[in-house]
Amino acid sequence: MTWSSTVADRRDCYATPDILQYTWQCPLNGEIVITSSTHDFDQLEWLRIFRATVEASFDSILITDADFSAGGPRIIYANPGFTRMTGYTLDEVRGCNPRFMQGPETDRVVIDRLRDNCQNGEVFRGATVNYRKDGTPFDIEWTVAPIRDDAGNITHYMAIQRDVTEREAMRQRLEYLARHDALTALFNRQYTQKLLGQEIERCERHGAALSVLVIDIDHFKRVNDDHGHACGDTILQHVAQMIRDRIRTNDFVGRWGGEEFLVVLPHTTIDGATEAAESLRTQVEQLETDDSPPVTISVGVAEREAGETAESLFEAADMALYAAKDQGRNRVLQAERRGTEA
Repeated sequence: MTWSSTVADRRDCYATPDILQYTWQCPLNGEIVITSSTHDFDQLEWLRIFRATVEASFDSILITDADFSAGGPRIIYANPGFTRMTGYTLDEVRGCNPRFMQGPETDRVVIDRLRDNCQNGEVFRGATVNYRKDGTPFDIEWTVAPIRDDAGNITHYMAIQRDVTEREAMRQRLEYLARHDALTALFNRQYTQKLLGQEIERCERHGAALSVLVIDIDHFKRVNDDHGHACGDTILQHVAQMIRDRIRTNDFVGRWGGEEFLVVLPHTTIDGATEAAESLRTQVEQLETDDSPPVTISVGVAEREAGETAESLFEAADMALYAAKDQGRNRVLQAERRGTEA
């Protein structure tokens, strides 16, 4: 878009000191030459300011026609902010439907709502994923508003889009850290407790079996003292990865604290849980790494009894774990149940 103006009382005009002329390359109608009395200067100046504001906007601004037939609406204007955001120039996108920026991660529900809002003459606000010219996805928030003529008929649509990729990545990162342990990438204790509570509620509704394993790395303090905390961290990561790789898809594991892990096994009886625990114990015992000494684990196993709380279930497995340690470590023991604790 280009814009130029001359005023007769400036040095580039000679005869008519009260005449103001603007030439505007308008995206809607081509070149427009506006000749007016200087009494209209304020209105024309505001029009110039509006144009400059649109072109200076960091956000992407698109204007389309309002024709939904034959693949429309079509883009008739895109500001420089659009080019910075997407990599496309106005010449490349003029006449295209904005949907060309959509891709596999674009939320179809949001796009359907966008179309419905536009056809109903309503303002749309939403967020989704679009794709740049180089094919990379980016997160956007955008608003689409109808532009009406003096009779109230919709003639065009204006879309203002903001790239929120960095903000969305930060949000996802914070959400991840709120749920996961930074060292092992397992669920953290708080989120594991939440999931265990949900599983107990599901178990209670359907009468399904539910078991847990409490796992502790044997002599872990000695590892830290003899080989350093960096070595201890490596062992935690190896053991965590091994457990995660060998449980079922509907099971989950969390780092409970220090060198202790909690594995939750839905739809699993005490016998099945004990078999799984023994398999894990054997795998850890055989675990070989170039950068850390061999380690073993002790495991306490408990199956939930009817009406039992998460705290009581964990306590039962934890007591079995300490019994395994008292009996020499590197072993699996089932909880000794003496009745249900509500």
